[in-house]
Parts: sequence; C-alpha cells; structure tokens
Amino acid sequence: MQNFLLDHPHEECGVFGVASSQQDVARMTFFGLFTLQHRGQEAAGIAVSDGYSMNLHKGMGLVNQVFDEDTIRKLKGKFAIGHNRYSTTGSSILVNAQPFQIQTRYGPLALAHNGNLINAHCVGDALAQGTRGGLDAGGIAVLRVARGPGVELAERLEIVDAEVVTGQMQQ
Repeated sequence: MQNFLLDHPHEECGVFGVASSQQDVARMTFFGLFTLQHRGQEAAGIAVSDGYSMNLHKGMGLVNQVFDEDTIRKLKGKFAIGHNRYSTTGSSILVNAQPFQIQTRYGPLALAHNGNLINAHCVGDALAQGTRGGLDAGGIAVLRVARGPGVELAERLEIVDAEVVTGQMQQ
C-alpha cells in the first residue's frame, strides 16, 4: 500500500524568467512570481537587464509586499529573472534572497535556482573569503560561476553543473 503521508507537494523555491524586446518583462515576471507564490513566501526578487546593465530589487515577504507599481516601473530591460524563496538551507535573511547578482568581467550576471547544492560545504569556505557571512548554497554557486575556471560564461556554467553532480571542484 502506498504511503499517503508522502503523497503531497514538496515545494521549493519558484523561479520565473522572461526574454522579450516587446513586452514589460518586469511586470510579466511579477505576475509569474505571484502565480508561483505557493512555492515560496519568505522572500522575492526580480533582476532585469537590457544586455549591458542590470537592475535588481528583492526583499523579504510576499511578492505583493516586496514590489509596488513604482518599483516595477523602474525595472527596465529585455531580460528578467525572478525568484520566490522557500528556505531549505541558509538563514532567513535578505542576503539569501534571490536572484543573486554579481559583476563579472563580461558584465552583470543574475542567477536564481531551485534546490540545494549537495557539495556546498566543499566549496563554501574557499569562495566566501572576502564576502559577508551567511551565504547559502545559491550564493556559493554564483561565486563559483564568477570566480571558477573557464573563459566563457557557458563554459563556467557547465563546469559548475558538473561540480554539483560529482561533488568535485575543478581548478
């Protein structure tokens, strides 16, 4: 007989992305996150880029508490990624709200994820040097993409993906 105690949604963060030169990507992402609100109610964030610069807004609370009309109007661009946080690791503090944004030699990069990195403890200490404490697995992944091996962004993302799967860091 099936165990019905385990037969329920196992929600983790909600992630929503939009790319369009014709639509208001921030507004579309806001409504996408609002629809995914059941996935996470701890924090919400949206990063928007025109391909050169990036604007990010995130905060603790429900989507409609974090974003108002004025905030959405200021997020201009062609690309957006949004995130609803449901914490499974890391403290319930703003530094762990996503998307994470970093400056790379190629320009700004925003990253949001849904899940846990199984080897976060292996890379966390080395990568977190020189940053503020409290990084969760997502913050570690962003730092690894920014500072890790590989020349092109796609190559660095592939390397980080392989590291997460194998639990082994490349040099």
